[in-house]
Amino acid sequence: MKLTRDMAAALMAMVAICIVVGLGFWKTRGPGSQRLIRADEKRLQSIGQLAGQINYYYGQHNQQLPATLSEEQKQASKDPVTARTLEYKAGAGSRFTLCTDFSAPSPEDYKDIPYEFWKHPQGHKCFEFEAGGQVPQVPYLYF
Repeated sequence: MKLTRDMAAALMAMVAICIVVGLGFWKTRGPGSQRLIRADEKRLQSIGQLAGQINYYYGQHNQQLPATLSEEQKQASKDPVTARTLEYKAGAGSRFTLCTDFSAPSPEDYKDIPYEFWKHPQGHKCFEFEAGGQVPQVPYLYF
């Protein structure tokens, strides 16, 4: 069978489509990796919300940090994948930490302000906050 001009064009178009799809998966790291990144972003959202609640508690209770999380806070801050509660530790003075485990390292976007605070490795990471201070802007979920 002889290769015609139309067949050659169709073959080149198929090769181009395969290359574009392959580059798309390479750039986005595929659907499985994106699910892990989205779960991590939900974890960050939970940490940001809980830090805001603790700041509110601190302001309403005579500049005292809560000793432990309330049951409502524990339920609201459960990990989207493992269903474990965020770790809360009251520190000295008005400092407190919130910790969780991440499925993937933070995306490259987090190296820029305002998300630099939220950079994290894969695995366990704790974020330290100052009660009464402003909680850094949390990365927005793109769904």
